[in-house]
Amino acid sequence: MNKGILTAIIVGVIAVGGFLASPLFYKTEVDEPLPVALNNIEEGLTLEKFSVMDEQQRQTLVEKMPQKVKDMIMKESASLPTTVSEELDKDSSRENSVVITKTGEFEGLAGHKAEGIAKIIQTNDMTFLRFENFEVTNGPDLRVYITAGGDVHQGIQLEKLKGSRGDQNYLLENIDLGVYDTVVIYCQPFGVYFGQASLE
Repeated sequence: MNKGILTAIIVGVIAVGGFLASPLFYKTEVDEPLPVALNNIEEGLTLEKFSVMDEQQRQTLVEKMPQKVKDMIMKESASLPTTVSEELDKDSSRENSVVITKTGEFEGLAGHKAEGIAKIIQTNDMTFLRFENFEVTNGPDLRVYITAGGDVHQGIQLEKLKGSRGDQNYLLENIDLGVYDTVVIYCQPFGVYFGQASLE
């Protein structure tokens, strides 16, 4: 009799313990792939769709994202470099009409890789920012800024980065290069600095 009661108590304790230990009662961390994580934030969301959204839409999603998902997006973007190879316009880049007025060497920021040379080039009546032997860790929606001292909030956004690797040109119009002296590569959605080059 006593053995029967004892057995019933043990079985009951195990059953209650198993019930309380079920996923309904504690938080589990699931190691899910990026597509699943993005779809859980918004149905049908992909990295490509996230990258081409307008800034207001994207900011709404970023506010809902756990840090783990942001890290996954950064990691996935870094594994997908983009390459570009631009020359200066042949008509405006004749050897006797090109003047390099400033140069700077890229350095990585916040744990990201950035290397290559930034040059300010005057050719005829145009001024360009040119990257040569350039490479940066790829990221979601990287932008090129020319800034005062490296702060994008004290800078001018030129355009989206054309490629995470390769030579590329950005037209500079009505920019005081005595004030704006540092090029910055900036991840717009997450507010992360990827690299910079001080121009001298």
